[in-house]
Amino acid sequence: MPKTIYPDTYDSNDKSIYDDLMSRGEVLVGKKIAHNERFLLDLAAKMTINQMKGITSGFSPEEIEEMKKTHKEMAQAGTIQTPPDKFYDDMIKLNDGTTFKHPLSYPSEYYYEQNKTAPDVIAEDDEDNYLVKQVDKMLGTD
Repeated sequence: MPKTIYPDTYDSNDKSIYDDLMSRGEVLVGKKIAHNERFLLDLAAKMTINQMKGITSGFSPEEIEEMKKTHKEMAQAGTIQTPPDKFYDDMIKLNDGTTFKHPLSYPSEYYYEQNKTAPDVIAEDDEDNYLVKQVDKMLGTD
């Protein structure tokens, strides 16, 4: 099982809800989930927690319905199918012949490392003070 990396905004309650949703998702699927497919459960769990907190995508219900309708029409027309010769071994081949690794074949930890912000640089003599401030911040006592 890969190490879980929670968003920085999650408190202990959010983390336990996330773990519960991931566990339930795995049970509902009923089989061992491939590492590169786990992101779907991860995405669904995070979306559920955001919805519970009232965090939205910013799209209106009408815009969401329009996107669903467009997606359904494209799927029925076969427009969104990926030809098997263009996607193989986690690689994508473009019409001009260039190939690159499919973005969904990377684990979520890869993107986390790519997108996380570096902490403020601290002086060596101020390291203990910095850690105390971080603990206070986590506990909400700052």
